[in-house]
Amino acid sequence: MDLSQSIRTAMRRAAELALAEERRDGGRKTISCSVVVTWHHNPNKSVSYDGLDLSESGLRISSKTILPEGMTGRAVFEAGTVSFDRAAVISWCRAIRDNDGRIDHWEAGLRLL
Repeated sequence: MDLSQSIRTAMRRAAELALAEERRDGGRKTISCSVVVTWHHNPNKSVSYDGLDLSESGLRISSKTILPEGMTGRAVFEAGTVSFDRAAVISWCRAIRDNDGRIDHWEAGLRLL
């Protein structure tokens, strides 16, 4: 990859990140609940995640392992008056590091379909 391609790629990623951060700032409600997901690749096992915040189109979850973008499943969630039982897809996933720089856990965007 030549330098100009590297620069274009870096600029595109920076712009995507800026837009994503701006989008995430509005309309999010902090929550603390359990989100149970049955992933389509392993339909006989359900996995529980901590729900962190909720928006109109999905929620942010915490995971002990990386969740690949595009992975699909069925998500069940209930907290007070808000609940769902819907198909969902991982939109993004990022490592959260501790003070020493080691990965502590992962956070992922679970988009409801």
